[in-house]
Amino acid sequence: MARAGLTGIAVAAALTLSGCAEDGTVDVPEFTLTGDDVTRFLDDARSQVEEIGQDVGELGDEISTLSGDARTRTQEAVDGAQEAADEAQAATDDVATATDDTRAEAEQRLADAQDRLDEASAALDAARSSLSDADDAVRDGLDDLQAQVDDLRSDLDDSVG
Repeated sequence: MARAGLTGIAVAAALTLSGCAEDGTVDVPEFTLTGDDVTRFLDDARSQVEEIGQDVGELGDEISTLSGDARTRTQEAVDGAQEAADEAQAATDDVATATDDTRAEAEQRLADAQDRLDEASAALDAARSSLSDADDAVRDGLDDLQAQVDDLRSDLDDSVG
């Protein structure tokens, strides 16, 4: 999970941007990030959110095979995961561009995004648990999606914890 670690570093780096030196470097314990490094790490976070989006898209065909309440519940859980990932990305971007005056608001938005990721993970777990054994492809897809949502949540938590 190198990507997960890089995302955590990206968010941690973004949280320290307001204190960066005039030369564009950011001091983080154990090493220094340049502006290019921060950009790369933020791009990595965006990539992780895009992967969640791809998994959501791939699950679409599988979900369409479900019937009634199972389809509705599963689709709502998957949509919630995408929305939570998008919210996390927006919050990370806000933190990266926060000034001293907007830092508290950006950090609150990040905390709210963490809560949404927790909710999305719980909804994915509930949807997966409600499916029959005949729905293995959907259950496997939900497992993968939940793991990615949990990784993103963990990265955000590590970055501010």
